[in-house]
Amino acid sequence: MIRFVLLAICMALISVFDQPVQAEQLQGQGVEQSVQAAQDTGDTTVYRTGGYCEALEPGFIDEDFFWRFHRDILPKKYAFVASRPCFVYSQPYDDLVDKRPKRVMEGGFLWVSLEQDDPIQAGEIIWYQINPGEYVLAQDLKLYEPSKFAGRHLDQCDLAPGETFGWIILGVIPSAAPGQPEDLSQPFLHKYQLVRIYERKRIGDLDWYRIGPDKWIEQRRIAKVTIRKPPEGVPEEENWIDVDLYEQTLVAYQGRRPIFATIVSSGLPEFGTNKGLFRVWVKRRMGKMSGGQGDDYYFLEDVPYHIYFDKGIAIHGSYWHDSFGIAQSHGCVNVSPRDAKWLYDWTSPKGKSSDPERWIRATSRDPGTWVWVH
Repeated sequence: MIRFVLLAICMALISVFDQPVQAEQLQGQGVEQSVQAAQDTGDTTVYRTGGYCEALEPGFIDEDFFWRFHRDILPKKYAFVASRPCFVYSQPYDDLVDKRPKRVMEGGFLWVSLEQDDPIQAGEIIWYQINPGEYVLAQDLKLYEPSKFAGRHLDQCDLAPGETFGWIILGVIPSAAPGQPEDLSQPFLHKYQLVRIYERKRIGDLDWYRIGPDKWIEQRRIAKVTIRKPPEGVPEEENWIDVDLYEQTLVAYQGRRPIFATIVSSGLPEFGTNKGLFRVWVKRRMGKMSGGQGDDYYFLEDVPYHIYFDKGIAIHGSYWHDSFGIAQSHGCVNVSPRDAKWLYDWTSPKGKSSDPERWIRATSRDPGTWVWVH
């Protein structure tokens, strides 16, 4: 079962949970109930839930992650190259007769950053400047507002292995019972809404999750976070990142303590993200990315917050889509721009530079953060 990519639904396998004990029959309890452990009986799992966690409550606003504009995170605006071929000129002419382009952008998935926000009027022609000495007709570009999604800080929460929550990735109305149609008397749950998960029940080939009294959601609608112990090989006192490819989630830990969680977009099936235990080996605050061939060619200007952990594979910000929780990439782990900045600042190596394109490499004195991909 595969979670469909590019705005489609993806199927899910069952995760492995810590410390099974005998599951109890739940009897109409609300979200306030605390279950001290998780038990997988084959068809039913009751999940461990701890005490109150403000960051996981409905309607919570993280003031550290609240902003009106992207300029604190992304210094530039971005645009998709919508016309092919797209001619790039050395200046904003008021007449294109007999004017030769400086270069031509043709096939592939092409995005540019704007050198200045406002369009330039030259006679009756409107332009955008995309680089020093490079101008493109405004009609050839489609401006795009990057995702404002942000993960959640968990450092004030007491979460233990086996506890779980998740983000809605495809809007849904909950069902009153697992395997049943949507209950239209219940409110609609919007994309990126955060929910706690209390129970799993297997119906046919699909898992259903209980997120509240008589509120069940089928697995393909949610990206589920499960709190885990450090993997073998990671010292318990060190920082590490857990990337769950199946669920498309990411959790940052300080030893056993989860401090941040979000959703990601990893590699498409034909460009799968490698599994394994890695360490960040180099970082860069901003730079171009390109790759692929033919229809799979891509060129992305000023990609923010690169965190390379597996040769040329990185966790980085993605300004060109807002479909986190669904695989999208050529192998890298896409996160929202806001999440990318937080992860960039938190991970090691910690070197700083006034040049955003400078490479910051891990050293024996400043080793890279562990990254577990599974």
